[in-house]
Amino acid sequence: MTEKFDVIICGAGPAGTTCALALGNTGLKVALVDKSNFPRDKVCGDAIAAYVPKVLNTINPAYAKALADFTAKEKVSTIRVVSPNKKMLDISYGEDGFISTRLAFDNFLLDLVKQLPNVKLFLNATVKDVVINDKGVYADLDSDLKLEAKLIIGCDGEQGLVRKKLTQTQLDPKHHAAAVRAYFKNVKDIPKATFELHFLKDVIPGYFWIFPLPDNQANVGLGLLSKIVSERKLNLRNEMLRIIETVPYLKERFEGAEMISDIKGYGLPLGSRKVPISGNCFMLCGDAASLIDPLTGEGIGQAIISGRYACWQAKKCFEQNNFSASFMKQYDKTVYDKLWKEHRRSYFIRELLINKPRLFNLSVNLIKNHTFLYNLTKKVFK
Repeated sequence: MTEKFDVIICGAGPAGTTCALALGNTGLKVALVDKSNFPRDKVCGDAIAAYVPKVLNTINPAYAKALADFTAKEKVSTIRVVSPNKKMLDISYGEDGFISTRLAFDNFLLDLVKQLPNVKLFLNATVKDVVINDKGVYADLDSDLKLEAKLIIGCDGEQGLVRKKLTQTQLDPKHHAAAVRAYFKNVKDIPKATFELHFLKDVIPGYFWIFPLPDNQANVGLGLLSKIVSERKLNLRNEMLRIIETVPYLKERFEGAEMISDIKGYGLPLGSRKVPISGNCFMLCGDAASLIDPLTGEGIGQAIISGRYACWQAKKCFEQNNFSASFMKQYDKTVYDKLWKEHRRSYFIRELLINKPRLFNLSVNLIKNHTFLYNLTKKVFK
């Protein structure tokens, strides 16, 4: 059986759902495919940037309002950076970001998509193959159903089939990070409206984090460059437990805390290199496009931005009936014009500063005492 659409979106995370929402008023027939049923967990740091409501507002103000009314989130307006010598730098912002489990946040976005009459959901459906020829795009599902369209948008992550099948991009440990996270309850002394990045001497340029969640819960994790994990032969799960159990000032905070989930690992394709994110009849968004900030590890906001940009490009494609690789380059330019400068800055800061504990310690002291440096740092950790 073959079912025809205008656009196939693979992956119903933030990138895929944002793209579907943005296509909601175009009149295009859209298929949104995901291998899971929802709600479903997604291993992540769960931090969502303050600009996300603004992006949703540009699509439909009702979506921004729905997010404002969404209760399964903890507002944060301050980031606490702890240097290797345990000096704290609190960077406050004039607007709130928030922390929300991907279980809740992704389901929230999908519930908005379910209200769109032009989008058909295929959940618990695995894409087995993708073929592009002169007639269009074909996606074979594991249910023996074939989807046909003029355009496919890969929002299914770094290991997604669209990226694997349609590009030659390979994992590069210098531009990739590995992380683990677990959920805890009753961690002590979590500062109000603050998420914490602890740059410990023996894990930099990675960091240990504590992100607050509702109901006195926290997302706790550890991330490090894949290259370093491999060179040091680290087991990140064991390393995270070692930090909690042996680093004195953190050990005190976790005494009496309860780990309420397993420790789970995941990979982060970093945006410190440009990779192909479009081609004949396809685009990639979010993790599939390697758009995670190389310093902070933030990726949800970038996924949402790229999903909106993919919609804008899709509308141009249908208006001009042009789905060629050369025409799709407009999408690459839009994405990298927005994100590349920030990602390269994050990359150089990570390489030149955070790799050097003594210099990092000195920098934190200087930033705390100089307004110009403080304001510059706010831009880096926004």
